[in-house]
Amino acid sequence: MVGIRGYVFLSCLLTITLIVSVSCTNTVCNVPLTDLMECLPAITGARPPAPTRQCCKVIRRVDLPCLCRYKPQLAKFGANPEAAMAVPRRCGVKSTPRC
Repeated sequence: MVGIRGYVFLSCLLTITLIVSVSCTNTVCNVPLTDLMECLPAITGARPPAPTRQCCKVIRRVDLPCLCRYKPQLAKFGANPEAAMAVPRRCGVKSTPRC
C-alpha cells in the first residue's frame, strides 16, 4: 500500500516535470508518470522491497540518464535515493548510468 509520503513525492515529481517540460506532458524521462508509479514501493522506506515485474518493464523503457537528474530531490519527498538508483540494476538492466 502506498503511503501519503509516496503520493506527496509523486505530486512533487509531477510538478517538477510540468515546470521543466516544454511540452507539459505527463511523462518523466520518456515514460508516463502513471507507469513510473509502479516502482514507488521499490524506492520508498528504509528497506524497500524488490521491484515488481511490472516496475522492471517500466524501467527498461525509461531514459536512465534522465532519471539521474532527479536523484538530489528524491529524499525531500520521502523516497530513498540509493534504492531508486538501484532499481535498474535490481531489474537486470545491464547498462546503467552512474548517478
